[in-house]
Amino acid sequence: MPLGLASIAAYLRGKGVSVGIIDAEAEELSIDQVKRKMARIGPDIVGITSMTPTVHDDLAVARASHELGIKVVMGGPQINAMPEETMQFKFVDFAVRGEGEYPMLKIIQAIDNELPFSDVPGIVYRDEDGRVIMTPPFIHDDLDELPPPARDLLPHERYAAIIARGRLTTLCPGRGCPFRCGFCFKQPSDRKIRFRSPEVVADEMEEVIDRYGIQEINFVSDTFTLKKSFVEGLCEELLSRGTKVSWIAPTRVDSVTPALLGLMKKAGCRSLRFGIESGSEKILRLMNKDTNKEYTLQVFRWAKEVGLETFAYLIIGYLHETEKEIKETLAFVKELKPDLLMYNAATPLPKTRLFEQAVEAGIVEKDYWGKFLLDENYPRIPYLMKDTQKWIDKAYRDFFFSPRFLFKKMIEFRGKNIRNYFKAARGIVGLRKQ
Repeated sequence: MPLGLASIAAYLRGKGVSVGIIDAEAEELSIDQVKRKMARIGPDIVGITSMTPTVHDDLAVARASHELGIKVVMGGPQINAMPEETMQFKFVDFAVRGEGEYPMLKIIQAIDNELPFSDVPGIVYRDEDGRVIMTPPFIHDDLDELPPPARDLLPHERYAAIIARGRLTTLCPGRGCPFRCGFCFKQPSDRKIRFRSPEVVADEMEEVIDRYGIQEINFVSDTFTLKKSFVEGLCEELLSRGTKVSWIAPTRVDSVTPALLGLMKKAGCRSLRFGIESGSEKILRLMNKDTNKEYTLQVFRWAKEVGLETFAYLIIGYLHETEKEIKETLAFVKELKPDLLMYNAATPLPKTRLFEQAVEAGIVEKDYWGKFLLDENYPRIPYLMKDTQKWIDKAYRDFFFSPRFLFKKMIEFRGKNIRNYFKAARGIVGLRKQ
């Protein structure tokens, strides 16, 4: 679910602003259907969140909004990476840099009261002469001041995940990331590490259980266990309240201990998602990952000992990667024995160190993302290694059709999630219609 939009909506609603959310992806709406729905609602302002893979659809919604005479505000990772470039599109009135709750409120107040936009923090706009002006990004210091996301405005029945055990929601316990992985774009909000208080997070967990019948919570901070005192406090809070809910969270192998894993399991944690990325020490160094294979194996053993499931994220086709390093990754996965995993093709996203390195290596044009932004039919950014997709396909087959995985899933099935697993398997073996 679009948790960022729901958080902005809740904040604005708390300040007396009338709000609604259209989750066009979840509702499977075409651009024309979105436009008709907006016309029926008749908003004064439309806020659109955007990621690089979806930017052309997002711009289409912005264009449709403009045609209806609606002011357009765009935010999200793509806009933070390319704010000035986004303002090339005249149907975009404002872009938001940093976190959007407070800047959106100030945009509304500036429009309503004809106040100068130069006083609004965290925005990009055009002045009377058409020049693009940027104010400093805005970051909330105290996340406890923000209300829970407006989940009541979202189509709950349409959200699901194959890895979930029961009805799922997402929940953000904190913001910010201190790590400098080469493949990751660092947003302004990453610069300051902030966690909500354990009591406030526990309150929101109980609200989604009681109000929406949630059975599992997926925490979406970058590294859930970054602040040990927060995790310990939340676990103790859940245990003292007797809160019964399953939850999963993202973390790094260098941010957990055996004692912490045991406490998390006791407090309801079912699974942890680890950014492993590679089984090659050489590639880990190139990624600036700052982890090592030996310790990663130890952490996975700890997790298994306390009964936590493990999910591994991996990247194939990194810059300067060869078949030798890919085979090291596939062999490492067999050692790790994660319960589930996901492979991604190395993609030099805008404003990342990987993109800079790909340009230096002569693999990618320096102005690639600018051309991509202006032309929705522009070719996909080049793979950094030959046969990347073939290796990903092989890696998935090796894992999901291994005797170990198939036997484990046969035991788990017992009539549960068979349809979802069949869909996933069909995609893995390439039977999905193109």
